[in-house]
Amino acid sequence: MTRALTWTAITATTVLALAACTGADEPPPPPSSGGTTAPSSDSTQTSAPTDEAATTSAGPALNTFVPVAAGTERAWPEVIDTVSKGEAEFALFGVYRIDAERVVVSGRYAGQPKSNTAAAEWFEPGYFHSMGGYEFSRVAVTGADGVRHLPVRDEEDRCLCSLSTQPYADAQDPQAPAWVVVSAPADAKTLDVEVSDIGTIKDVPVTDLPTAASVPFGWVEVLSVDALAREDGVITAGTTIANVSDLNPTYTLAQHQFDFPDLEGQDCFQGLSAWGSATPTGRMAQDPDCHRGTMPGGGQQISLEVKVADPGSQQVVILPDAGLPLMLPVTGTPTEGQAASLRSYAARTEEAGATVEQGEELTVSLDTEVLFDFDKATLTGAADDALAVAAKTLKAQDKRAITIAGHTDGQGSAARNLELSEQRAKAVAKALGDKLGADWQIAVEWHGMSKPAVKESGSPAQVKAAQARNRRVEIVVP
Repeated sequence: MTRALTWTAITATTVLALAACTGADEPPPPPSSGGTTAPSSDSTQTSAPTDEAATTSAGPALNTFVPVAAGTERAWPEVIDTVSKGEAEFALFGVYRIDAERVVVSGRYAGQPKSNTAAAEWFEPGYFHSMGGYEFSRVAVTGADGVRHLPVRDEEDRCLCSLSTQPYADAQDPQAPAWVVVSAPADAKTLDVEVSDIGTIKDVPVTDLPTAASVPFGWVEVLSVDALAREDGVITAGTTIANVSDLNPTYTLAQHQFDFPDLEGQDCFQGLSAWGSATPTGRMAQDPDCHRGTMPGGGQQISLEVKVADPGSQQVVILPDAGLPLMLPVTGTPTEGQAASLRSYAARTEEAGATVEQGEELTVSLDTEVLFDFDKATLTGAADDALAVAAKTLKAQDKRAITIAGHTDGQGSAARNLELSEQRAKAVAKALGDKLGADWQIAVEWHGMSKPAVKESGSPAQVKAAQARNRRVEIVVP
């Protein structure tokens, strides 16, 4: 089964972004996080005023610009190792366990050219689309068994990850936080971290996420979470964003909405996500009183209350758009929030040409370049390893009914593609049936080019990656 992607066009000017995919023949305007549209003129007119004396007994007033507090620093964690290629450099801070089957890979990116299409190099191949924002997903971790563990994704293929896209025009030595949640073996003590096309850092210890309340944010800012309180399915985060530079932003806080499609039209800062367990993850919660306005100017800070759906777990990890992950205590009683503001992310692995996605349903996608020669439907010698991975995965779960569907890319005639997808799906069904044995119900479908996993558009490299992803035989356990 192939899920259709739904995205909303980006119209913002200069932004930081996350958790979606972008790519087009013509460079799009710099995107916002998760694909939010630019705020209306009404929103930008409600920018918080500057008031150097604005304080309350509990500290700075909400939604009000004040001078940056003395001692505020943009302090980076200690670097484990660095990989680089050309102008791109990634410094790894750590691989942190956040539940039994997930880790978050955290680091710093530097050297990005000042181009709003430069972030394409950080997209997992085949996931760079013409609508949406940017993501940091060209990362995999590998354990002792050699299985590649991939970024988690939701039912619309959005990853849970973050990368700032474009530095300020006047920024010197621009550096930005980057992180991605990746599935990982439960017993792994060390993992190899592969940053595709750049390099691999081997034997990285898997540790707990250190407690922190302040982290680098964006290209020049600092994000502090002063308090987390949960009530009635909503976590309220008391946050402060401080601009420790003399540079002034040209975008608004609304462009830091972590994943706006669920709450379209809520033009305010909602750039936090709450990870509590494998599922679900808390995203933006409805907040009619949220702050609308601009990012703080140079030497200023602003305090905000940000509402996020409660994932319902005892422990909470805060994953900020354009900032490093934070771990800190949360008060109140865990209560799972509203479904509209929760999202589930599937674990994903790749081995021998078989990509396994374990979410609400189990899907095994077999790479036809491994299974077959060009325009052929006879299984190659290399296909056996991929089919063995599929058989092992299927036998490990309880259901005994599967659907095998053949798909092609968009090249060639529709008639030939339909015929080829039928032949390939039937070849896989026969070979896999032999490996599974009796008592399995196997339905076979073929769709040719009619149900692509992703649109084949963008640069030549993006089109090639999309076509490779679309050429597949998919096994689904409903």
